[in-house]
Parts: sequence; C-alpha cells; structure tokens
Amino acid sequence: MAAEFETGFFYKEPAWHGLGTVVDKVLTAEEAIKAAGLDWTVEMAPLYHRWDGKVTKLSDRVAVRRETDGAVLGVVTPGYRPIQNVDSFNFFDGVTASGAAKYHTAGSLRGGKIIWILAKLDQNGPLNIKGDQVDKYLLLKGSHDGSGAQKMFFTGVRVVCMNTLQLAESGARSETFYARHQGNVLSRMEIAQKILGLSLKHFNRFQEIAIKLATDQLPPAQMPLLLNAAFGTSGAISADQILDMNTISTRRKNEFEVVTALFEGMGKGLDNPKIKGTKWAAYNAVVEYVDYHKKFHGEKGADNRLDSVWTSTIKNRAWNFVTKA
Repeated sequence: MAAEFETGFFYKEPAWHGLGTVVDKVLTAEEAIKAAGLDWTVEMAPLYHRWDGKVTKLSDRVAVRRETDGAVLGVVTPGYRPIQNVDSFNFFDGVTASGAAKYHTAGSLRGGKIIWILAKLDQNGPLNIKGDQVDKYLLLKGSHDGSGAQKMFFTGVRVVCMNTLQLAESGARSETFYARHQGNVLSRMEIAQKILGLSLKHFNRFQEIAIKLATDQLPPAQMPLLLNAAFGTSGAISADQILDMNTISTRRKNEFEVVTALFEGMGKGLDNPKIKGTKWAAYNAVVEYVDYHKKFHGEKGADNRLDSVWTSTIKNRAWNFVTKA
C-alpha cells in the first residue's frame, strides 16, 4: 500500500499511479463498499485528560473512532454527527439505481480520515470538444475527522489521457452538494435524484465553454502569463520578466518548461491539429502536469497527489485565466 493511501478500487484500469484494486465489472453498492474497503463504521468516544494523577473527562471535545480497529480519525465537538460510509453509498444509490451512472472508484485516504466515491455518468455519452472526448463523473468526498462537509460535485476526465478536469470550480458552486455533519443529515440526501438533472445542465454549459476554448488560439505572449497565474508566482508581473526567468525559482522554471512542452505538443492528445495551440490545450497542459508530472514528496505524497487531482488550486487558476483571457 503506497504511503497513506489506505484502500480503494478502480473500475477496469488502475488510476493515479496504479493505486488500489482493479475490478472488471459494474458493482452494486454492497459490492462497491466492500471492494473499496469502506465497510466499517465510526463511533463517538469520550476524551480524557490526565494531570497530576487525576483523570478528567473533556466536555467540549469527543473523538471519532473507527469501530473495527479503534483508530481515532478526528477530534470534534459533541454536536458533530458522523455520516457513515454505508449512508454515503446509499445516497449514491439514488443516482446509480436509474442506470444513468455506475460506480467507478471509491476508497479512503489518510488512514480513513477522508473517503471518496466516484460514479461515471453515462447520460448522452461523453462530451465532444472538437473531437477531444471528455467523460462525465460525479464525485462524493467526505471526511471523518471534522475537516469539512460531505461534498459532491461534477468532474470530467479526458478519454485520451485520463487527465481529470476540475469542473467543480468552473462557476458551478450552486450545483455542488454539501452535507454538514450536524443535525439530521440524511434527510438532505433525498436530493440525490436531482443531481442527474443538474448534471445535464452543468455539462452542457461546460461543453459550450470548452468548445470556445478549443477554437481560440492562445497568443504566445499569453502562455507565460497563464503559467504565472496558475502557479501563483510572486514577483513576476510581466511576460518579459517571466520569459527572462530572472524573477522565479529554479523549481518554478522547471515547472514552466514542462507545462510549455506539454502545450506545444508533447502532452497526450495535445498535438491534435483541431485543438493544438488553443486555450483548451493550454489548460489541459496544466492539468496533465498536475496529474502526472508534479512532484509530491513524503509519506503523504500519494494522498496529496490524489487529492490534488480533484482540488488543485493550480488547475482552478488556470481555468479562470483561459476563460477570462
């Protein structure tokens, strides 16, 4: 098991550097939760403080504990209400039962603190961006450590290269589902069926924007500015400064050179004459860099890589730049 990537399954082929178990059939919710290694529950446990020989129970904090092995996944307030993994899958069943979507991957990160479920949406087939196909997905990401709400949003994957496009930040926040870990969360999950209708609207709009990006060429002078915006380089305020490489670090220079090479045709599918040199190609060069070339070091490297696939601010800033340039 690589680093802190705990467990997971992938449909048909391994993703993200071969992590997880590959399955060759469409899974039911019951099969998926077992294949993902998520067939466990959490419980709330009291916390105690020992000082000067005395043990005192804390009144304002409790632990979220996994019942199978006693692992403490987080420390939260007493009002916190955990969403069990089985409830997350039951929620997704509202989407997959219609046959419009199927479980594609699921698993956990950081020792079980973070869980995810990804379903592929089969409505109307993949998006067609001037011949560049993009599959449509629905992602649910949740936590057991109190770090945030359960969140479900749309994402896309370019078929030619398996690059994951970050659609959740492309002006669709109103179409993102949140379930707070307080009160009666499960009643809010009744909106699952509405997601299919929202997905059609969302992906249609995204396709319109993407086709425009795949039509518009990116002027050479704009590429350094895109990189500056995407990577958040401080001090580089003009194209001339960035091209001169005098105001950025060696690491940034190397990153810029890799992304530029991908954009100029080394990227998977980016030599396609229908999209080569366009804003769409430039955005996907950044995406490919984040998904496959960016370095993630340390024992949490695998976790951080997988998390960045879905939530990278670099991708988000690149998208914002090309859509506004």
